[in-house]
Amino acid sequence: MAEWTGVMYGFYTNKSIDDVFSAWFKKLASMNYQCERSRFRNDEFLFCYKNDEMQNYHLEYGYNLDINGEGCFCIEAKSTKLHGTATLFKFDNDSDFEPYDINLHFQHVFYYVLVLPDLIENSRFCQNMHRLFTNILNEKKMEN
Repeated sequence: MAEWTGVMYGFYTNKSIDDVFSAWFKKLASMNYQCERSRFRNDEFLFCYKNDEMQNYHLEYGYNLDINGEGCFCIEAKSTKLHGTATLFKFDNDSDFEPYDINLHFQHVFYYVLVLPDLIENSRFCQNMHRLFTNILNEKKMEN
């Protein structure tokens, strides 16, 4: 059995898959990365790599940072519901209150998993990809 590689970071947002993937394609093109988009059941995937050498190395060794401190990464995405309870520790950058539970009931949200080669605390490359992804999620959609 192969060992699991990669570190997963999950996000819920109201930003659509098409909007996120479109913005991601544009940002990565300037970094000379290419992406392959695929679909399995109700999930969409965006696998990103710099060149064939990096992709082939990934296929043999899994997610890694062995080629110049960079590596392949992936975004998994799906449309879903969010019904759950979360403990609120901070709100609008304020934390001057005791943590308490809040109930979340959303009928239509998008769930993303960003799979990076390593923890963001361990790698500048992973930290940059994580920051780039969260910036895309936080960007306002431009109206035509």
